[in-house]
Amino acid sequence: MRGLFITGTDTGVGKTLVACALAAWCRREGIDVGVMKPIASGGIRREGRWLSEDALQLARAADARDPWRLINPVCFREPLAPWTAARRSRQPIRMAPVLKAVKALQARHEFLIVEGVGGWLVPLSARHTVGDLAARLKLPVLLVARAGLGTLNHTLLSLDAIRRSGLPVRGVILNHAQPPPRAPMARLAASTNPDILRRLTRVPISQPLVYRSSNRFNTLAHWLEQGAGRAFLTGLMSKRRV
Repeated sequence: MRGLFITGTDTGVGKTLVACALAAWCRREGIDVGVMKPIASGGIRREGRWLSEDALQLARAADARDPWRLINPVCFREPLAPWTAARRSRQPIRMAPVLKAVKALQARHEFLIVEGVGGWLVPLSARHTVGDLAARLKLPVLLVARAGLGTLNHTLLSLDAIRRSGLPVRGVILNHAQPPPRAPMARLAASTNPDILRRLTRVPISQPLVYRSSNRFNTLAHWLEQGAGRAFLTGLMSKRRV
């Protein structure tokens, strides 16, 4: 199965925006793309079920027509860490509906984008994490990281954890999730981080994506390609193992 599991170094790094942009880019390139937010919290009530706003955005970006039970099989009302939300609702997170939904989407689409929740080691139960879920899905991983100061540690720790799972890493996208800092040294850190990460890893590292304040979906593909580069995005679609 061709596809990607998109995770982040932390909550709020922009992985939903990047996942939406990648879905829009696939559509523009003529790739039949499916999208999925398997587990989420902070849902809104829609069509008789709790749905993640991230899932709604992904479906819009991909122009998806799949049932919500496939796009977002598990969602909790409270905007908390998923295991916390599950415990408070007394509804443990079950993998069976997620795996069933993945298989259904694999049969429907040429390429599947799966967005995780939080970071790689976010717990889903006392024994399982987001990384364990990704390992069950057996998709290569795309890591979204902050562009600025502090991202070296977060990115390297996340890459180490992902590699321990045995999954290939297709690349790291650096994203300005907040407006660029004004302090000269903070701006210098953001501009030099890509080169440092390339020297320390064998993983393709994108140039930092510019801060995006617009919610216009029709420009997502252009924003992503302009920032990450066409060669980087084409590499995400390959079958190489990194």
